[in-house]
Amino acid sequence: MKIKSLFFFFLFLLNVFFTNAKQSFGNDSIKKGRIILVSSSLAVALGGSYLYIENSWWSEKDTAFHFDNGSDKVYALNVDKAGHFMGGLQTAELFSESMRWAGMNKKQALWYGGVFGSGLQLAIEMKDAYAPYWGFSKWDLAIGSAGSFLPVAKYYSPTLTAFDVKLSYWKKYDTYWTLENEREKTPHKYAWQDDYVNQTYWLSVDLNYFNENIPDWLNVAIGFGLDETQYLVQGTKMGGNNEWYIALDYDIPKLLKGWESPTAKKIKHWLNYFHFPAPTIRISPKLEFYPLFL
Repeated sequence: MKIKSLFFFFLFLLNVFFTNAKQSFGNDSIKKGRIILVSSSLAVALGGSYLYIENSWWSEKDTAFHFDNGSDKVYALNVDKAGHFMGGLQTAELFSESMRWAGMNKKQALWYGGVFGSGLQLAIEMKDAYAPYWGFSKWDLAIGSAGSFLPVAKYYSPTLTAFDVKLSYWKKYDTYWTLENEREKTPHKYAWQDDYVNQTYWLSVDLNYFNENIPDWLNVAIGFGLDETQYLVQGTKMGGNNEWYIALDYDIPKLLKGWESPTAKKIKHWLNYFHFPAPTIRISPKLEFYPLFL
């Protein structure tokens, strides 16, 4: 069966899942109208995402199913793994929040969000398995699935709520687009997802959780990225040096305390996935201070 057919079969199963949600969960609070709206919206979003990624990641002619040849462990010096973790986390959150809105209880919604996020990671790896430039990556699947189940872990271990994973993106270099053009590919100008030299992933720590004398909106974050020398080896993404940062960070929901409507809370929650400009020290590969770094 073609992998494209498998992807749309995944969408079909998702639709069946939503259609039978009330019977499946035995939950009278499940709202049928909202279930239909959620299922339709997710199907459109997933279908649109598939078509977009089909033309950016998987535009080459399919090959036989194959696993990654080992380059995955050095590709982008594992910054891509942080991206898979973040992608799994956000997908799971979106799914579970949608199911909460449709009437499912929190615990159940978190578990199904984790399963959905992992399933989507599996679908991506299955598609990669037929792409000549990639291959099925067990590590990508495992780390993406770990991100998908982070909300579940936080539910059972409250200490983990003191830690948040965040992303920042600042286009400092054009090296990603240069390499893609060398491969005779023309990425969309907004195709930032593979532009690892301009991405930084952050682990933000709520200091107030451990010391109540510290303002509850003020965090400290450890950043992980990749410098522009990633492309030293022409035609590959195997060069470069990891960059490590330490920076101040903000807990957006606690910083914007006066904005407490249900919609505002949702907006603040999703804004908190981003690291905003703050004083930063780059620790490696070269020590440098930035008054503001995104």
